[in-house]
Amino acid sequence: MAMEEVRNAGDARELTLRGPHISKAIEENGLDEKLYGLTNLNYLCISQTCLKQLSPKLGDLVNLTNLVLHHNQLTALPEEIQCLTKLKFLDLSNNQIEELPFSITKLSNLESLNVSVNKLLSFPPVNEMKSLHILNISHNNLQELPEGIFDPGLVHLHTIMAGNNEMEHLSPNVANLPHLQTLDLTNNKLKEVPAELSVCPKLKVLSLTGNKFSDRRFGKLVEQCLTKAVMEYLNKNLKKEKGQNPDKKAKGKSTKLTKKDLKKEEDDDDVEFLTDALNVLHFPDKGGLVVSVTPAVLSVRPYIVCCIVKNLDLQKTSNSFKQFITLQTKLHDTLCNKRQAATIATHDLRSVKGPLKFDAQFPSHLMIIPLSRQKEVTGETLVEDLLKEAEALRKEKKRSTVSGIHKYLDLLKDKTQYPCLLDSTGAVISFPPITNSNNTKISKETTSILIEVTSSTNLDVCKKVCDELLVKMLEMNLGKDFTGDEASSAPGQKSLTVEQVKVTDEEGNLRVVYPSRTDLNHPGITVNRNYE
Repeated sequence: MAMEEVRNAGDARELTLRGPHISKAIEENGLDEKLYGLTNLNYLCISQTCLKQLSPKLGDLVNLTNLVLHHNQLTALPEEIQCLTKLKFLDLSNNQIEELPFSITKLSNLESLNVSVNKLLSFPPVNEMKSLHILNISHNNLQELPEGIFDPGLVHLHTIMAGNNEMEHLSPNVANLPHLQTLDLTNNKLKEVPAELSVCPKLKVLSLTGNKFSDRRFGKLVEQCLTKAVMEYLNKNLKKEKGQNPDKKAKGKSTKLTKKDLKKEEDDDDVEFLTDALNVLHFPDKGGLVVSVTPAVLSVRPYIVCCIVKNLDLQKTSNSFKQFITLQTKLHDTLCNKRQAATIATHDLRSVKGPLKFDAQFPSHLMIIPLSRQKEVTGETLVEDLLKEAEALRKEKKRSTVSGIHKYLDLLKDKTQYPCLLDSTGAVISFPPITNSNNTKISKETTSILIEVTSSTNLDVCKKVCDELLVKMLEMNLGKDFTGDEASSAPGQKSLTVEQVKVTDEEGNLRVVYPSRTDLNHPGITVNRNYE
C-alpha cells in the first residue's frame, strides 16, 4: 500500500506498510500523520523501512490488537503506547531500541511480545502483564531476565526466548512458572543453572548451548541438546541438595533376572554379527547445506531439524515409492500426533537451492506453489481455499470431521504469521504444517532428498521423528545397492547414507546439527560415522 492510500483508508481494519517504496516515502516526507486517525484499525504492520520514531498519537489507535513494527530503525517508543489496551500481539524485533517505556507494563491483555534483535540494556517489570504467553527478548544486551518474570500470577507464560544476551544468573524462582514449556538461554554467560529448574513440570525445551558451565559433565549434556537428560541431571542435584539419595532403589524392587530376561540374553547371543547400517557423513567443509533460523519464526514454530539422504532407490520394487509416501503419512498420524507435535517434509535435493532460511511471513505475503498444483498462491488464499473445500466436504459427506490436509488447518488458527522454509532465491519450498512446494516434490526418480522436520513444541521431538523416519527407510531397504568398489555393505546387509545439515541463527551461531553423535541410537542398527 502506498502512503497516499493511507488518506483513503478511514474504514480499514488492517493496514500493512512495508518495503523500499514505503521506506522512501517515509524518508522524504515522514510517516503520514493521517495514519493515526485510522482509529478503526485492528492490525497495523510497518516493516522493512527507515522509520526511526512514532508520534505520541500512536495512542489514538485504541482498537489495535496486533501491532507489527519489525525490521525498521526505531530507537524508542512513545509512552502513549499504554493507551493500546486491546493489544494482544506486539512485534518490535529487528530495530535499534535501547530502552522500552515503563508504560508498556500497562498492556495487560498482551499475549505475545517480541523485542528480539534490539539494543536493550534493561527491561521494565512484566509482573502486571497477566495475559503474557510468549516473551522473546533474544539478541539484546540484557544482563538478567525482566523483573517480575517469575511472578506466580503469570499463569499463561509458556515461552521465554532470551538467547544471545549477557546473562550470568538464573534465579531459582524459575520454579514459580508451572506452565513454562520453552526456555531458551543460549549464548549467554551462565556458569550454572539452579537445580530448581527441574521442578517445572511442563518444561519440554531447555536450550542452554553456548554457555560456559563450570560443571563440565552438565555442559556436555547441554551441548548435546538432550533436554530430558539435562532435566534428570538437575533433578538429581536437587535431591542431593535436599539430602535425598537419588540413586536409592525403590523399596522391595527385585534385581533378580527372570526367566524372560535369561531367555532374552540367550536370544541376543544367537544374533548374527551382521546388522543393517546407517552411514553418517560429516557436514562437508565446502558445499554443506545450512538452514538459518530467523527471530520472526521463533515465536511461531521455532524448532527445525534437517538431514540429507543420498543414494536412494525409490524404484527398487514397484511399491517402494508408494510405501515411502505411506510411511510419512503414518508417522504424521502417530509419532507426530497428527502434525500437532511435528511435521515432516521431503524435498528432491536437485531442486533445493541452498542456503535455506526458516522464517515466518504474514499470510498475505507468503507465496508458494502448493504440492500437486501449478499456480502460485498466497498462504492466505491457500488456507481460505482449503477451508472452503473442507466445509464443502463436510456438507457432501454429512460429517463433522474432514480428512487429508484439511484436518490440519486448525493448527494455523489465530496465527498472525505462518512459518515457511525459503531457498536462496527467496522462494518458499515448505509451509508447515500444511504443504511443500510443488517445485521440490520428490518422484520415483529422486535419488537424494532433503528431510525437514519442524515443530512448535520442542527440538527433541524433531530428532525423534527424524530418527524413526531414517530407521524405517533403512528397514524398507531404500538405499541403493552397489557392487564392486562402490559396495558399502556386505551381501544381504541393508544400508542408508545420511549427510549432516546444520541449523544456525541469523548470525551463524550453531543451533543444532543432525544427525549428531547422540542421535540414531537404535538397537540392531550399526551407525558408521566418517568423522570418528
